[in-house]
Amino acid sequence: MKVAYLGKIQLSDTDLPFLHEAQQMADVTYFIEITPRFLQGPAFNIQHIYNKSGLFKATDIYPEFNKLDGFIDLNKCYVLNTCGRMWLLKSFWTNFLLMLFLIRNKFNVIHLTWPPNIYEFILYVLRKRMLLTVHDPIPHTGFNTFIVRIRRTFAFRLIPYFILFNKAQRQEFIDLYHFNEQRVIDEKMSCCTYLKTVEPETENIPQEGSFILFAGRISTYKGLDYLLPAMKQIHEQHPSCKLIVAGKGKYHFDISPYQQLDYIDIRNRFIPDNELVALIRNCAFMVCPYTNATQSGVIMSAYAFNKPVVATNVGGLPEMVRHEHYGLIVKEQDVDALVEALSTLWENQEKVEEFSKEIEQDYQTGMLSWRKTAEDIISIYNSRYSNKG
Repeated sequence: MKVAYLGKIQLSDTDLPFLHEAQQMADVTYFIEITPRFLQGPAFNIQHIYNKSGLFKATDIYPEFNKLDGFIDLNKCYVLNTCGRMWLLKSFWTNFLLMLFLIRNKFNVIHLTWPPNIYEFILYVLRKRMLLTVHDPIPHTGFNTFIVRIRRTFAFRLIPYFILFNKAQRQEFIDLYHFNEQRVIDEKMSCCTYLKTVEPETENIPQEGSFILFAGRISTYKGLDYLLPAMKQIHEQHPSCKLIVAGKGKYHFDISPYQQLDYIDIRNRFIPDNELVALIRNCAFMVCPYTNATQSGVIMSAYAFNKPVVATNVGGLPEMVRHEHYGLIVKEQDVDALVEALSTLWENQEKVEEFSKEIEQDYQTGMLSWRKTAEDIISIYNSRYSNKG
């Protein structure tokens, strides 16, 4: 059984921990797309794109992959590299090369992690071998564009099976796309264990336990327009409490009043792993005040270091943040609810420590670990794709 795992740089925080476990159990080769648009992600910060398009061994063209040596098998790690001003057009050719490589090397399973872009449609020649992890069963606010709908329509009609990482949206997903239930497989996302291999950069990091952390790409649905007003109220009650907002993006509301406050640190830029790790390690706990969601890689990053999370009652977040076990779940789009929950954890270090112990027990070695999820997914490969190739 040979598996081609087609990851995305923006999903590398999920892909790498899965590969770490799966490559120890099965013959899994990792393929990742690098383009002028996708050079940075949760695990990568590629400064200069390689000047040739094609399919290459990752370490032959990008030394940035060497840091993963020992965590994944770099001998089974390839980059689909597309460069230059006409990279979108060149991508049709590079994906043709990828298709030939997959056929020539007789891969039985092609595990996708995102509905193929139009320039990847050539891969549908191998659709009977495909399995798709659907990270967003229902598109986020602002992301349900015409192109996205086209991509999802083709993927959901042509690919045989789908993996979901949250049960909350399973039925809505099945009803919306008229699936036979046997095509949709429930699995569990675990924590971002690759972050444990990163050496933290401690410069410009406040002392441990002195701040609450919001991390991740800035988007409309992330709920910062509720978190920032909540923080003003919290500061009145707890003058020592600070908030760090770490992530790049465009704000849909005026943040200038908050930029002047010494207890709110807005870092609107790409956050490299070594800084992110230092922030998570030193924060008191994390907050995800999303207005809608599927699941969250940010929560899984927090759990890599056993940090509790305050999250809203949307999408799959209540599954990930078991209320009063791994953190607190609050009503979405509600400033007062955020104030109450954040204040509760800030005031109660004992509760924070209890939550941390439960996270460690369940996510590091328990039923919610990546090892268990990898075992389940490999079982899917063997039971549903053994006659492919």
